[in-house]
Order: sequence, then C-alpha cells, then structure tokens
Amino acid sequence: MYVRFITPERLRAGVSAGLFGAAYDCRDDEDLGEALRAAIRLELEWFGEYLPRPDERSFLVRSRKVWWPDGICWFRAEARAMIAHAFALRALLGECGVLVTKVSTCRPGQILYRDAWQIVAKPEAATPTVWC
Repeated sequence: MYVRFITPERLRAGVSAGLFGAAYDCRDDEDLGEALRAAIRLELEWFGEYLPRPDERSFLVRSRKVWWPDGICWFRAEARAMIAHAFALRALLGECGVLVTKVSTCRPGQILYRDAWQIVAKPEAATPTVWC
C-alpha cells in the first residue's frame, strides 16, 4: 500500500500537487503568523533530515524519444513516522487555509525510484492522482 497527500492545485493535466510545494509556499508567506510558519519550518526540516530526496532523473519517463517528468511520490505504508509527520504538516497547512487530502493505492504505477520510505512512480489509469 502507498500513501500520498495531495492539494487541489494541479502539477500538470491529471495530477494534483503534493503537500510539500504548498508547505514551502506557506513557510515563505509573510502574511501568515510567525508561530505557524515556524511550525511548518520545523516539519520541513524534519523531512529534510530524514526523507531522502530523489534526484530529478528519478521522475523521468521516456516516451517517443522525449524524457517527461511523469513520476509522482508516494510514501510506503511501512513509513509510519513519515506519514505521521505528513499528517502534522497537513494540519498546519489547514491552518493556512490549504486543503490537503490523503489518497492511497496498491497500484501506484511503474516504479521509477524506491527507498525505505517512499517511491516515485509513473501513474497508470487506475492510480488515484487527482483531488476529489
């Protein structure tokens, strides 16, 4: 089982953005209170320390001699600490007015990258990728 946290914002056609882009936006939004921004900063720093960052090539899929950035990130269900911190970040983003929902699947698509806590996968038709 794989878990992803998404926002209504679209990355590209058919794929909703994850929570990290929204978290960075809120962290940098000077109109938000400093305590809220500091809490978001702490969560992002935790992820920065404990969650490996796949390099940009991990997201690429070749189609018709062109490389497309089609991969999306999913937490592995066994990554309980990562998912717990993602729920905390989701709650903080809710305080900023950003809606975040959790989706899960057993069929994330073609796996392009894998580590102990996450995968990057090219979604297939049955993969939930859009905000509902």
